[in-house]
Amino acid sequence: MSLQLAPGQTSLERIEAAISRMQQKHAFFRVYRSSPEFPVGLTALLLTDDPQRNLEVLDACVILPEALKPLGDAVARWVAGPDFAPGLMQQYGVARAPAVVFLRDGQYLGSLNGIRDWAEYQQELSRLLDGPAQPRPIGIPVRAETPSGACA
Repeated sequence: MSLQLAPGQTSLERIEAAISRMQQKHAFFRVYRSSPEFPVGLTALLLTDDPQRNLEVLDACVILPEALKPLGDAVARWVAGPDFAPGLMQQYGVARAPAVVFLRDGQYLGSLNGIRDWAEYQQELSRLLDGPAQPRPIGIPVRAETPSGACA
């Protein structure tokens, strides 16, 4: 009898599986273009990244659906994979993933970056969703590194 070992999932396969679960189990919509049209009303947009760069991204894919449960259908749930999240991070002034951007009727309300204590999530959600629209942060310029390590 021989034991055959299969390779594990890559980090990008793991984030894709997590996003797929969010879509199937928690009714999240996936961002499939650089300028998505968000619905009227409240929207929570999770911005992800390759988990190899930041493992918290996978945790956010589990925590956010639970944090939004008490809101029921009052908030539209969206998730941007590593393909479209960088552009949206720049658009909403988010420095790093995971982050959740909150919108009301397309107007920016604020964002939560990183993983938070459960009580803090609940408090911040209430504050952001009940508060007024905010000016959108100035976009963060994205600079690519050259092979020598210098920024282009």
